[in-house]
Amino acid sequence: MNNILYYILSCAINGTELEVERLKDVTPEGWQEVYLLGKAQGVTGLLFDKVKTLPKEVAPPREVVMQWMSHTMSIEKQTKALYQKSAEFAELMAQEGIQTMVLKGLALSGYYPNPWHREYGDLDCYLYGVKGGKVQWEGCYERGNCVAEAHGIEVKRGFYKHSHIKYKGMEVENHQFALPIKDGAEMKELERELRRQVATTERLKQIGQTHLYRPSADFTALFLTAHSLGHFLFESIKLRHVLDWAFFVKAEHQHIDWDNFWKWCERMKYTRFVMCLNHICVHYLGMELPNEVNRTEPAIPKLGDRMLDDIFSGYSLYTQNHTGLMHRVMIIKSYLKGLWKFNEVHQRNAFWLMARGTHLLFSMIKTFLTILITASTL
Repeated sequence: MNNILYYILSCAINGTELEVERLKDVTPEGWQEVYLLGKAQGVTGLLFDKVKTLPKEVAPPREVVMQWMSHTMSIEKQTKALYQKSAEFAELMAQEGIQTMVLKGLALSGYYPNPWHREYGDLDCYLYGVKGGKVQWEGCYERGNCVAEAHGIEVKRGFYKHSHIKYKGMEVENHQFALPIKDGAEMKELERELRRQVATTERLKQIGQTHLYRPSADFTALFLTAHSLGHFLFESIKLRHVLDWAFFVKAEHQHIDWDNFWKWCERMKYTRFVMCLNHICVHYLGMELPNEVNRTEPAIPKLGDRMLDDIFSGYSLYTQNHTGLMHRVMIIKSYLKGLWKFNEVHQRNAFWLMARGTHLLFSMIKTFLTILITASTL
C-alpha cells in the first residue's frame, strides 16, 4: 500500500484531485493499512483531507473513515490548543519587550494546506529583542526564563542548548542556540550564519495577529536541513520530515539564496542528505523541483531509496534508558547498523563525530569494558 500512500501525498503536495480510477482496486484491508502507515509517519490529517473527498464507491470503509476522522480531529484539537498557548506565551514575553521567533512544528505548519493538520507537540522558540529594526539576541534567553519564573512558571535549565519552560502543560523549548554548537567550530559558524539570516525584523514574518514570528526562508532552509539530518543520523526521520521539506520548498523556493544554501551544505556535508530528500520528493511524491533546488549525483537514487526504506523501518539509535549490559549491546548493534548514514549520506566518519562529545562514545566504551571484565571472570 506504499504506492497508494505516495499517490495521495503527491496529490496533497501538488494540490490535485484524487483520481477514482487510481483507487478503485484498493481493498478495505488496504485502506486500513494506508491509514496505519500514515498514522505511523505523522501525516494522518494530510491524508484525510484528500481521502474525505472521495466518492462513496471508492472511499474507505465507514469504520476506517471514522478512525481516520477521529484521529484527525484529535490532531486538530491539539494543534489549535498549542497555537493558543503559544500565542499567550508570546504575549507574556512581549509585555517585557521580548519577541518570540518560532522553530520546527509551528513554524512549518503554515506551509501545509491545513496548518492544523501538521502534527507537533511543543513550542520551540528563540527569544529576542528589537532595537532600531535590528534583532538583539544578547540576554533575551535568560530574561525569558526569568519572566516565566516571575509568573510562577517552572523553568529547567539543565541543558546548554535550551531551557524547558512548562507553560500551562505545554513544553516550551527556549533556545539559547538553534544548533548543538558544542559539536565543533563549524556548527558555531553555522549558528552565526543562522542569526545573520534573521538579523533584521524585516526578515521575520508575523504569524496571524500574535507576537509569534516565523524566521526567514534562508534561515529555515539551513535549520530544517541541520535539524532533520540530526534525526536521520541518530534516530530516524518520518515521511512528515520529507513533507516539511516539500511544502517549505514549494512555498519559498523563490525567496531562498540557493547558492548560499548549497555552499553551506557542502561545508557541513549536508549535500547528499538534501539530495536524498529531493529524490523522494520527485520520484515517489511526484513533485517538480526547480533546477537550482534539484541537484543530484550518481549515488543519490540508491541512497534515496535506502533512506525511504529506513523511514519505514523505524530504525532508532536513541533510547530512553541506557542501563544494563544487554541494553547497551543493543545500542551498539543499532549504531553499527546505521553507519551507512554517517559514511555515505553525511560523508563524515561516525566515530569521529562521536568523539566530539556525544554520549554514545562513552556508552560504547563502557559496554566494551564491561564485556571484557565479564569475559575475564568466566
